Amino acid sequence: MNPSKRIILLILIMSILVATTTVLSISILYKTAIREEMLRLAETAKSQARLIEAVARFNTKYSTNYPSGSKQATLSQIKEAHAEYVGFGITGEFTLAEKRDDQIVFLLSHRHYDLDNPKPVQWDSNIAEPMRAALSGKSGTIVGRDYRGVTVLAAHEPVADLDMGIVAKIDLSEVRTPFLRAAIITGIFASILILIGVSIFFKLTNPILIKLNKTVEMLQNTLKEVKVLRGILPICSFCKKIRDDAGCWNQLEVYVKEHSDADFSHGICPDCFKTHYPEEYKSMQIKNQTKHNKANSADAKDRAAD
Repeated sequence: MNPSKRIILLILIMSILVATTTVLSISILYKTAIREEMLRLAETAKSQARLIEAVARFNTKYSTNYPSGSKQATLSQIKEAHAEYVGFGITGEFTLAEKRDDQIVFLLSHRHYDLDNPKPVQWDSNIAEPMRAALSGKSGTIVGRDYRGVTVLAAHEPVADLDMGIVAKIDLSEVRTPFLRAAIITGIFASILILIGVSIFFKLTNPILIKLNKTVEMLQNTLKEVKVLRGILPICSFCKKIRDDAGCWNQLEVYVKEHSDADFSHGICPDCFKTHYPEEYKSMQIKNQTKHNKANSADAKDRAAD
């Protein structure tokens, strides 16, 4: 594999691993944050509902002289307290409502939409889901659309003594935003670290890879030049011819040349020279002996001179 492909593959593998780890980590943290937020909202909604019920019971017992009755006295006190309350977080708020005919009528000012004059919502509409659950006598948490049609995390609780419902809610986007921001920041830093890691990796491994490639290339070239004869070769005991796979007998040098990359340069050994060319061999022996005697005589003279 060429270096550019190796770089791309390495970056891809590291990116997948980092992205998977990041997504899993942030997902776990996000689910934990959602669960904790739900618990906080549920506790808040329950405590507010019980407080309103306690105020309603007190007013039923002691505020009998209020012009519009004890229920209106309780609602007046709640509105007065709510006027001093700005909500929690950027989007968090409480809503209090009751069911009138086929409508959900909100009794407190809103924080986001139709602020001081909240518009009612039809009972069978697809918004105000948390409040519909509260007015149905259900207690719990939900991810659904509020009176604006915005998806929220909400805790809903009925206010039994007043036939009302209370909802503590916060926009889902507000809970999600920090995790999206963390994912983006983590992704940027991870990309930088991956590039740095890849750079260091290739600085350390490139010399080794270059040397390895050269060794492989050298071995491949050597293998191209080498052709080895293997196995048992059937050879004549007298003339030394070799039998090939077709059953034909070939001269030794012909067979080796055809079945390997070796070649022959013909010569004659001393024994064959003596057998086949005895006169020439004898003459050569005499010449060699003469040279040898001259050399010995010269050595003797040199030693005598010394």
